[in-house]
Amino acid sequence: MKLTAIDPPGRSFSRWLTDEEVGQVLAHDRGWRLAPDGSVMAGTLRKTRIAPSLTVLGAAAIRHRWTSRAAAPGSDGSGPTHIMWGVFNARTDADIAAAVGA
Repeated sequence: MKLTAIDPPGRSFSRWLTDEEVGQVLAHDRGWRLAPDGSVMAGTLRKTRIAPSLTVLGAAAIRHRWTSRAAAPGSDGSGPTHIMWGVFNARTDADIAAAVGA
């Protein structure tokens, strides 16, 4: 299985990021790769499936508060996105895979 490198989105963090773009940022930071079926994989020799897609990874990051979106009164809470790097990077690949799968 050939894995493809994941590049971060071209937009800045000061703009709203979609769940997929949040997943791109997190995956790029960890050096994870994209499998041909669209799943996010960790490792080069011993491959570990982290998430079924970048969108699922981004949604899990928001759900587990590895990222936050500023909520303005009367909005849907999808304001500018901030990554909580310390919270996210403190977790192992296996911890993240388990949290995404839960």
